[in-house]
Amino acid sequence: MLSCHIFIDFVEIYDNEYKIGEFVFGLMVSAILNKTCMKIVHQHLSILNDNTPAGFTSVLLLDSSHFTAHCYSQKGTLSCDLFTCNTDLSVLKEAIGFFIDEVKLKYPRCRLANYKINFRHL
Repeated sequence: MLSCHIFIDFVEIYDNEYKIGEFVFGLMVSAILNKTCMKIVHQHLSILNDNTPAGFTSVLLLDSSHFTAHCYSQKGTLSCDLFTCNTDLSVLKEAIGFFIDEVKLKYPRCRLANYKINFRHL
């Protein structure tokens, strides 16, 4: 069995917190449902702008763990992590690659500042 944790961070990704939150959340769902065999058991998106810096936080609880995203839209940062156990590493790379490509397509001025994969055999 393989445990895998993928971290990605974008910078210079600016947009209204509602637009970027809804886009990224929909993209997370699409990446999991269309690129993996994992099931989403719960999902939530919270837009942040009341007594907190503007942005969003979101989570997909998966049958094999989680996929999260957090953004400060005025600072232009987006950080995501995908953690799973018992999933093929090539499938995860395909899902994250799809996610990254679609973010770059929507926000061509953004830059991928971090992309790190930690994995281990259990």
